[in-house]
Amino acid sequence: MITSYCRRPGPEEFIYYDGLTFRIEWYYAADGRMPGRECYLALDEIDQERLDKIVKYLADSPFGVQLPKSLYRVEDAANKIYAFKPRAERFFNFIAAGRRIVITNAYRKHSQKMGKTDLDKLKTAAVHREDYLRRVGNGTYYETRA
Repeated sequence: MITSYCRRPGPEEFIYYDGLTFRIEWYYAADGRMPGRECYLALDEIDQERLDKIVKYLADSPFGVQLPKSLYRVEDAANKIYAFKPRAERFFNFIAAGRRIVITNAYRKHSQKMGKTDLDKLKTAAVHREDYLRRVGNGTYYETRA
């Protein structure tokens, strides 16, 4: 089921974790949907807790600390898309100005290699990144509400 919010979510909704080094956020589309957060909320509690631990560790670690590739890795170097890997899920994200890591969307891994559907999800993450950068550049992403 696709939910259309038609409103800008507040910081309490799109900020996942504000760490010592990075702020982790959920990307939100112009219509207010947060595809990564929707995937997160659909996970079992154990999978949510696993992602929470990875995110908190990275967000609180000093600059330069790298997670093992089994937990976090580059998925698309050209578009600078990374993935948190809690278990079978892959949460695509990118690093943005202001020490932000923005989680765009996710998928559940089904095999060793990425299939067509998985590659489509990766392309969607790149599209979300471009949308984020455009909207931030236009001053409409973090615009304060009246």
